[in-house]
Order: sequence, then structure tokens, then C-alpha cells
Amino acid sequence: KALGQESSIRGGDSLYEKSELIHSIRIKNTSYQLYENLICIAHDTIKYQTSVDSYSTKSLSIFQNHIFKKELFEKDLFIDRKYLGEALNAVFVSTIRSDEEKTLLQIDFDFSPSAPGDHTISFIQFQEHDFKESRVCTIIGSFNTDNGEIDGVGWSGYFAFDLPHKLTEREDKLDLDIDSLKIHRENDFHFLKIKDGVRFPPSVCELEMTVDPFGNNPSATTTVTLNPNTKVTLIYMAVENLIQPDYYHFRWVKIKVSDQEGWIENGNDVMKKIGCQAAG
Repeated sequence: KALGQESSIRGGDSLYEKSELIHSIRIKNTSYQLYENLICIAHDTIKYQTSVDSYSTKSLSIFQNHIFKKELFEKDLFIDRKYLGEALNAVFVSTIRSDEEKTLLQIDFDFSPSAPGDHTISFIQFQEHDFKESRVCTIIGSFNTDNGEIDGVGWSGYFAFDLPHKLTEREDKLDLDIDSLKIHRENDFHFLKIKDGVRFPPSVCELEMTVDPFGNNPSATTTVTLNPNTKVTLIYMAVENLIQPDYYHFRWVKIKVSDQEGWIENGNDVMKKIGCQAAG
């Protein structure tokens, strides 16, 4: 339905809303309906003949036995109406796990335009008499689901690494957090395992490695010669803080060259000597 004269964005344009049923669940004697609430610009096709109407998701609504219960993600999906058409939101719903007692849904958010490489999700769990949701979570990388469990793969700007996550259920909500119990810690540093860490240097060079910056002799170094046929394996990234944006400014990377292992902390070495490519 039309929202009225005050909703007009530019001459002849109006805003329209609609709701669509996107998921239905029945658990014993209770049914749930999940609706996607959409908004779009209805363009004046005489004045703007090339304009295309595109709907943007503005929220989700939960109904229990066809009775409205709650609206979700209004703030997370909010777009100033004057930018509609230039920026659009969408959501994708998938079932993570389901049995006779509970059904867990994952909500994937698609923000356009948005920062490349980000993955934003949330969760809703339905039970016979109640439901609970998680906060909206974002990772620089991707969240992966395997056998009903949610995990994370982070991106440092040069390479991917394991970032274990765990979804826990509390009395009134769900929490998705980094699972620090699965991360090795040494002194003040967390060791994050690098994925697909094999690289071949772009040219002949010498690379100085610190033997063990966390041991009894942290200043001891060794030097190795690299060439395009030298296999360099990135093993761990060591960070002091598990807040992910800090990973773009990593402190230490453990590598293996032939039979020698050591640590480097210079981003120039990672990119120019080892051959890691920066994102973008």
C-alpha cells in the first residue's frame, strides 16, 4: 500500500511496502511464520523511464499461530529512504538443524553496497512455546556450517585462518562468540592456524626469521635464502587481541622453510618476499 504524500522521495515517486511469507515451521502443536518486510521506490516511469523498482528488506516479522509476536533487525537493515534504490538489503534463510523439539535458522544478510569480504549472520531458534534469537554477528571472512555447528574462517588481508566459533544457548537468547578454548595461547598471544598457507616467493631474496620470540631467547634470529622454487608454509598468526579488526595489523607469523621454522613480523616480508597477495 502507498505510504502517503509525506513518503515521497522525489517528484512523482512514492514508497511502497509489502510482506512476504518466507518460512513456516511446525513444532508439535505450535506453528511459526517468518515474514520478510520489504520496501521499494515506486518510480514515476514517465519522468524516469529507465528507473527499475527494487525492493529492499527492512525487517523480519515472527508470527506464532498466525499471531504477530516480534519484529527483528529494524536497526540492522535500516536505510535512509532517500538512499533507497542506491542501497538495498536482502536476507537469506536456511535451516541449520531441526528435530521434534527445536528448529534453528540462520539468517544471512546481504548489504549493498557493503565492505567486500564481510559475512553477517544471525540465528533464530524455535521451540514449541517460545523462540529466541542471537545478536547480529559479522566476521571479516566467512561463517561456515558443518553438521549443525557454526565455525569461522577469518581473513587477515593476506591469508585466511581458522577462527573457531561456538553457538551457545542461554535461557533467553543465543550467543555466537569466538571459542577461545579451541585456540592455543602462549604468554599474551593467541595462535591462530593459517589455512592454505603454502606460498612460493616471487624472486630470490634473503629472509631473516626470529627463532622463537616467545621463548627464553626472543632476540635470536636465523636467515634463509628464498627463490621461486622455495616452498614457504605459513603455520600460525600470533595476535594479542581476539578482536578481529586488529588482525590486519598482525604481530607475528610463524613459517616453515625447508626444515627450518621461525617467525616474522614485517608485513613487507609477508607480501614482497614470501609472495602473499593483499586483498583487493
